[in-house]
Amino acid sequence: MKRLGTFLGLALIAVGAVGAARAAYDPLKAQLGQWLLDRAWADTQSGNPTRPWDWADITPVARISVPRLGVSAVVLGSASGEAMAWGPGHISGTASPGKPGLSAIAGHRDTHLAFLAETKPGDEVFVETANGLTHRYVVREGLVVDSRHWTLPTRTDGPEKLVLVTCWPFDANFQGPLRFVLYAEPA
Repeated sequence: MKRLGTFLGLALIAVGAVGAARAAYDPLKAQLGQWLLDRAWADTQSGNPTRPWDWADITPVARISVPRLGVSAVVLGSASGEAMAWGPGHISGTASPGKPGLSAIAGHRDTHLAFLAETKPGDEVFVETANGLTHRYVVREGLVVDSRHWTLPTRTDGPEKLVLVTCWPFDANFQGPLRFVLYAEPA
C-alpha cells in the first residue's frame, strides 16, 4: 500500500511538471524567438534580409514599439499561426508597414501584443522599417469586434494608417471570435 501511495505521489508530481512545462512553453518560445529575431532584424537593416534560423520561412519586416510602455517587438512578414508563435506578423493583403494605405499587424494577446491591453488614445506607436525609416503613429481608438461579422479592410491605397489586432478578452485562457483592434494614424 505504501508503494502505491509513493507511485501515485510521483505520478502526480510528473503530471504537474508536464503541465507547468506546457504552460511555460509559449512564453519561453516567444522570448527566444524575439532574441533570434532581433539578430535577424539587425542583419535585415544592414540590407541583408535574414531568416532568424536556418529552417525558418519568415523574415523580419519591421520593428514596432510603444515608448510609454517600454515595449518593442520585431514584426514578421507573415501573420500565419506558425509565424505568430514567434512574433507579431504583417497581415498579407494590407499595405507594407510604413507605406501608404492600411497596414495591419496581428499578434497574440498573451505574448507580443499583450501591451495592447495598456494602450490608450494618444499613445505613440513607432514602426521602424527595414530601410531605416521610423514612422510615428498616434493611437486613435481601440475597438472590440466579432471576427464572425467583421473583416479587416485591406486597401493599400489612401492615407497611411496602422491597425494592430489581437484576440480579446486579454485575460482569457481560450480563443473565441472576439478581437481587439487598435487604430493609429500618422502623427
